[in-house]
Amino acid sequence: MLKVSYSGIEGAFAHEAAKKMFPDALHVSSANFEQAYQKAYQGECDIAVLPIENSYAGAVEEVKKMLSRGEMEIISKMSLPIVQNLLGVRGSRINDIKTVVSQKKAIEQCDTYIRKNGYEIIEAVNTAVAARQVVSEGKMAVAAIASLETAALYGLKVLDEHINEKDDNITTFVAVSRNIK
Repeated sequence: MLKVSYSGIEGAFAHEAAKKMFPDALHVSSANFEQAYQKAYQGECDIAVLPIENSYAGAVEEVKKMLSRGEMEIISKMSLPIVQNLLGVRGSRINDIKTVVSQKKAIEQCDTYIRKNGYEIIEAVNTAVAARQVVSEGKMAVAAIASLETAALYGLKVLDEHINEKDDNITTFVAVSRNIK
């Protein structure tokens, strides 16, 4: 069976991209971009799915630097629409929220919304980790910024939808594999 590494945990946008690109593969979670890349490069996985650019936040420089090493080749590419949502624990209401937790780029994508509401910010490694953190803490005043898929996966309540600033927010993901010469 094809093994595909991605950065983050189940529910992260990279996981969603990996599932869409390789629906029948075994999807392997990685702690970060470098680990996802190394799993494919060292042969633990066949492919790594990595983000290279977001239409709002720009290039993912860390990934571009990894790809510039020339050790892996891009075998596939896809664009994934990114829609950020405010997700709280069951029983919470939008008026309860004082703090939001999410990944740095997601926070940037929702900056106007966050400032307008006066939320405090806590950064997480990725949006799915933020959602899992909100669930584990169980605080009514803390919400995650993540996808609707992540809300369903972790049992979070959608408090507000489509809170990112741009309607055309898209992340381009690439699938890379070891470049055998």
